[in-house]
Amino acid sequence: MSRRQIENDGIGGVSRRHFVRTSALLGGGLIATSGIARAAPAGAPSRGPYFDVRDFGAIGDGKTDDTRALQRALDSARQAGGGIVQVPAGTWLSGGLQLHSRLTVDLAPGATLLASPEGDDFPPYERGRGDSDVETTDFAHALLAGRDLDHVTIQGAGVIDMNRDSRFGPKPIALRRCRFVTIRDVTILRSPNYCVSLGGCDDVLVDGVTIRDAYADGIDPDCCRRVRISNCDVEADDDALCLKTSFHLGSRHATEEVTITNCRLRSPSNCFKLGTESSGDFRQIVLSNCVLNGLPPEHHDDDAAEGGGIALLTVDGGTIDGVVVANVVMHDVAAPLFLRLGNRGRDQARRAPGKLRNVTISGIVALGASDTSSISGLPDHPIERVVVENVRIATTGGSDEKHGLDVPERAAEYPEVSMYGDLPAFGLYVRHGRDVVVRNVELNVERADVRPALVADDVAQLRLTGVGGGSVWLNDIQGGLVQGNLVPEGVYLRMTGENTKSVALTGWTPGAVEVAPEITPTGVMPVADTALRRPS
Repeated sequence: MSRRQIENDGIGGVSRRHFVRTSALLGGGLIATSGIARAAPAGAPSRGPYFDVRDFGAIGDGKTDDTRALQRALDSARQAGGGIVQVPAGTWLSGGLQLHSRLTVDLAPGATLLASPEGDDFPPYERGRGDSDVETTDFAHALLAGRDLDHVTIQGAGVIDMNRDSRFGPKPIALRRCRFVTIRDVTILRSPNYCVSLGGCDDVLVDGVTIRDAYADGIDPDCCRRVRISNCDVEADDDALCLKTSFHLGSRHATEEVTITNCRLRSPSNCFKLGTESSGDFRQIVLSNCVLNGLPPEHHDDDAAEGGGIALLTVDGGTIDGVVVANVVMHDVAAPLFLRLGNRGRDQARRAPGKLRNVTISGIVALGASDTSSISGLPDHPIERVVVENVRIATTGGSDEKHGLDVPERAAEYPEVSMYGDLPAFGLYVRHGRDVVVRNVELNVERADVRPALVADDVAQLRLTGVGGGSVWLNDIQGGLVQGNLVPEGVYLRMTGENTKSVALTGWTPGAVEVAPEITPTGVMPVADTALRRPS
């Protein structure tokens, strides 16, 4: 039998092509190629056929356009019912690629998937539904794109280099309406757009991803459910990790059941953010054991700077309900805490605020802050059931000007730390709240500041215990318990506002509490040895 006959007919009447295809489909550990059958890499699991991009004509020299060859490898995996597309060591220049279901893209150590510098080498931008910007609504103009897929994995110790030095351009990874998504261990460099953009995706794992020199956002799950983000290291000019609920799917959807743990997040904008796109709800969100850095990435400016460390923002009618932030250390973040219920009304037929409630923030150390943290609702639309405990915030301080309580509401404006101007407190400002607990919170300044450490205005059911570092000013508090501290001589707690009522004070040293004349005698009720002073 001739060699050609063996290649065409196989042995025993089984063609070589049929043998390779059958072995691959049975998970036999062979690499299905257009030319030869390769053995699976040593130690590789037998999860289906392997497709080496070199066998589809890819060169990997960083100069040759490998887009078509890479796409042929991806399409061959689809035709086989799924498989692993291997990108070995080399630099693989490519335009936009379309992913498929039951597909793994494996970037080997030493592999760089290099984005073409030509914008026309990528699919055109799509305009999604809703009023959000194109970066949020577009999932087409991307290097690795997919929609309506299941079981998609992008993994490996290789690099995705987007080859840009400014904002606006293709996304590295853009997946829309996909299920069972895994993005693991890859490094993403020089991205001009959201690095990991997930729209309407469920059952997502993002683990061990490193992002550097990102000119836009880092990781953005938008209207996604059951998401785990862990062990990631993100440096971005805009938000490092931003959960959204935009209207890009044409209807309102929630982002829910999300856990973020063991991550390092660096951004001068917001390190961890819910919103600003907030047409849908945010539910059951946990951030834990993370390190936040508010400085711009090295060699970048701070043009996108907003200055938020932990920013929980709903301004388009959506509800934030059930958020836990625990064990976070941050430094050089302008405002470590920024919680805002607003009324911008994007994609609403009738503008109306949502709700922000059931939030617990604990175990926070924030050093080098320069602005005031704030928790702010709207008149008749308070932020509800918020706990801030075991927190230490150190700010630069240095203000020699006292500020009154006439802070602008700015309900319809884009929410950012600086939206109110200078606030009357140097550490924490709370306004329009209900059932707010502030417990064991240390608010310090590096330079002397004439403002109080904490100001609360229009808060019902306030429980304040163990606030240190400066004085406290409470205005229009309707019900609550305010427990004393070891304080220096002079007035430490100032209470004002004709709407103040049913506030119990306990444990204060004589002379430490000043109650304004407009408060009725029953408005503030001293307990035990607390003594009140009423100015004449």
